[in-house]
Amino acid sequence: MYDTTEEKLRQLLAENLKIDKEIITHGSKLSDWGADSLQFLETIFEVETSFGISFPDDAGQEISDFDSIVKVVKEQLAKKENAAA
Repeated sequence: MYDTTEEKLRQLLAENLKIDKEIITHGSKLSDWGADSLQFLETIFEVETSFGISFPDDAGQEISDFDSIVKVVKEQLAKKENAAA
């Protein structure tokens, strides 16, 4: 089951990478999606814009699968929320 953030991410990834969102699952790897590095960078930019966040500079080393993208997005959303409080 996917929460709202995960579902929104799946939709964004699928649209930007032009793939079926059904292959974007917990544990699926970036290589499973057939995206090249430029497509992935463009997609990360879309994710940042859509969620109003910025990925940390070192996040690229951490991202290898759907779960790691979810983790970074949720961490950045929490920081944004805490900063606004």
